[in-house]
Amino acid sequence: MKLLPLGVLALASLFTSSLAALNNDGSAHFGRTANGQVVAGSSYADSSSTLSFAADRAASARSTSSSGRFSIQRRSLWQRLFGNSAPGSQRKRRAVPSARLLARQRPSRLGTGSSRKTKRTRGSCKAPTTASASAAASASSSTSTSASIPPSPTKSVNETRTSTNKLMAGYWADWTASTLPATSIDFSKFDIVNYAFALPTAEFDLWIPTDPSGNLLRGFVKAAKAGNAKPMLSLGGWGGSTYFSPAVRTAASRATFISNIVKTYNQYGLDGIDLDWEYPGQAGSGNLLDASDTRNYQTFLTELRAALPKGALITGAVAHTPWMASNGQPVASVARAAAAMDYIMIMNYDVWGSSSNPGPNAPLANLCGNSTQPRANAAAGVKAWSAAGMPRDKILLGIPAYGYINTSKKQTLRTRSRSRSSSSQRRAAKLTSSDGSTSSGQINFSTLVSQGALKLGADGLFDGAGGFTKYWDDCSDTPYLSDASRVITYDDTSSIFDKGAFASAAGIAGISMWSLDGDTESWALTNSAIAGMSSTGAISS
Repeated sequence: MKLLPLGVLALASLFTSSLAALNNDGSAHFGRTANGQVVAGSSYADSSSTLSFAADRAASARSTSSSGRFSIQRRSLWQRLFGNSAPGSQRKRRAVPSARLLARQRPSRLGTGSSRKTKRTRGSCKAPTTASASAAASASSSTSTSASIPPSPTKSVNETRTSTNKLMAGYWADWTASTLPATSIDFSKFDIVNYAFALPTAEFDLWIPTDPSGNLLRGFVKAAKAGNAKPMLSLGGWGGSTYFSPAVRTAASRATFISNIVKTYNQYGLDGIDLDWEYPGQAGSGNLLDASDTRNYQTFLTELRAALPKGALITGAVAHTPWMASNGQPVASVARAAAAMDYIMIMNYDVWGSSSNPGPNAPLANLCGNSTQPRANAAAGVKAWSAAGMPRDKILLGIPAYGYINTSKKQTLRTRSRSRSSSSQRRAAKLTSSDGSTSSGQINFSTLVSQGALKLGADGLFDGAGGFTKYWDDCSDTPYLSDASRVITYDDTSSIFDKGAFASAAGIAGISMWSLDGDTESWALTNSAIAGMSSTGAISS
């Protein structure tokens, strides 16, 4: 029985109503210390939120098949999205779509176009706010308490994009070329891959500091097109957005900047330009500011659209809330930008960095109603941008392929409940983050696996190892690891699968990952996102 057309309509309606209570009365205040750590405070007036219950994952599901009964025990976002089935009801939802439901090939929703159609320093696309969130869970066929079933990374199926016309995008950081050459990327899994980064200069030109010859970019474009993906060049990033503001400030500066962008676009045979300005009208990492940044930016986007060839893609990485207006509040309308852009990517990560009081890196939603930053999560971000006039089919959800090492003995995340899963008791893993530290900093998911903090079990799920115990934070729908002195907040195949399912149910365009080098050699996280986006096609009754 094919239920997808009616299901999609129902899910979109249910998702809209499910977010009615999210971030209506919250306010976030944030800044940055001298060492670059995000600090924040907030208020949240809706203490009687109807979304105050978390959902347990169905730990009782013992089936070894790739599907399970959707056993919801308490109210949750997933109930609102997928119906109010009680445990033991006849309504089922496949927690993981079977291989037959995953398209091995699918036409790109981007179109063919012309062959010429066309975060960050080391680290990630930085999100400017901090937050916490909540979500619930799909059925689990593992014995792990609280963990959802992701697609097993050991499956032989080669998931190449999705069967639901959702986009899979990602960022390739050129400084990772020695460990992940462009020729090693499985582009068949992606619709769009962004080369990070070219930096705007004081002369309103573009400069690629890691690749002054342009050879890396040329090789990247060639490899992406051979894999039938759209190669794009991302401009700016965290630490690389200094000159965006003056570049878009006047008609003359915009004309120069746009001319140089178009020249670069044509020179390298790109399929589009990604704009990662962090942030218009708001402090980032040394970026210049002007009260009229957002107004100027929307004008710039309109002019860039007119200057680029027909079919060229224009995308942008954004925070959870729309760009700041001259009054210091998120702008009420992004309609002009929406008309000019193909997609935005909400950077739903870096919500909390390394801290002695750790919080989730990439919360899905605020269903426990106890978040101290209710605006910074995936569900709230989609709602905020949609309300400002960005069509949902132009919104991508950004997901992280990394986490944070926190020096902490805490057994819970900030204002969060947790559930413990099994952990192998082996010799303690020695973890080294991206900056060489063993006590703090970003750490890739692939590094957690290679250094022994995570191991792949027979059930296809990653569990704690090397002295680390894995816990599940029900309120943010993310896992974390803990040993005697450290807490590691991260995303795994289960939480990424849930984010993919959320993207499908929410009616947004798809998923984008920062960054590809954080995934495993078998593309476990990417496969999970793809499977999650395909999952609503398996709803049956």
